[in-house]
Amino acid sequence: MLDIKATQWFKGAKAFAEKAVAAGSARAAFFVGSVAFYCEGSDGFFETSHEDTHNDPLRCSSETEEERRRDARRARGASLLARAATAGVKEAHHTLAVMHFNGSGGRRRDKDPEAGAALCARGNILFDCVSAKRELGHCLQDGFGVEQDSVLGAKLLKEAADMDARAGNGLDAAVVAASRAAAVVEERLRKRNDINTLNAAVAAAAEVAEAAKTAAQAHLTATCENRFLLDWYGDGVDDASAPLATLPLGTTSCSHPLCGRVETRRHEFRRCSCCGRVRYCSRSCQGADWRLQHKFACLPLLELYGWAESDAESGDSEDAETTPESALVFAQPCE
Repeated sequence: MLDIKATQWFKGAKAFAEKAVAAGSARAAFFVGSVAFYCEGSDGFFETSHEDTHNDPLRCSSETEEERRRDARRARGASLLARAATAGVKEAHHTLAVMHFNGSGGRRRDKDPEAGAALCARGNILFDCVSAKRELGHCLQDGFGVEQDSVLGAKLLKEAADMDARAGNGLDAAVVAASRAAAVVEERLRKRNDINTLNAAVAAAAEVAEAAKTAAQAHLTATCENRFLLDWYGDGVDDASAPLATLPLGTTSCSHPLCGRVETRRHEFRRCSCCGRVRYCSRSCQGADWRLQHKFACLPLLELYGWAESDAESGDSEDAETTPESALVFAQPCE
């Protein structure tokens, strides 16, 4: 009953969801918490108390009412997500972990990889959550937030893939379909002789990736929370032309087509240091998107036509700690 589209949120669905939260529904707390934390412009549709924000003497006097409302909304969203995780909602652990990894809702110095990895471990051990298991596997392979253990990381990634297969989640089938669709478009582009500029090569790579993405989406289904976020910002397949909100200037959404998470500040998400054109909220999103589409639009096809940006050209001080080699290591699947 919480599989609500963003366009239906104004027609009584909000009242139902809020009553479900008040009645103690952990799943409703996770849904409402996700929307409240990530959806810009939803302030008018969530009941938040501003008494604490008005009376806080530590707040800067120049802070606007809009910023106070945004902070109050995000604080409530984070609180509901924590409540859902405590009550045993599996996916809430991964969502909270991603928020800790990125310092979402705060500043860059608020990142806490150790807390994020601990949440993934809790979701994996106590609830056998597939998303937490996959994220923890990537963390172990990279040594991000935990001591590096490539063997255990590979084991967890394999277990997550097996769980997806048993549950009917068609990631592997989507990868196969994406590769076939990309091969068809790439073969057609190979025969063209007009790809003799960098812009043309980039456009060709984007065309191949789009074909792969379209083929993959037939085998994948976003969760109701992710679908709501995709529809809210106009990234959904069904209603992409009518977003209910736009991202703040300078921010972006996760490049994984079924994620929907958005940056709460500029340069929050990790950027692909090979091409610099996409950003991801987590290692698991980057790993999945690499298999589904980005490997066709990153360096491989550009190199095919003899156009590849140098590391210096694609460098970014925000992601200076991520080398191209390390980016590819955690982007590619662990067989």
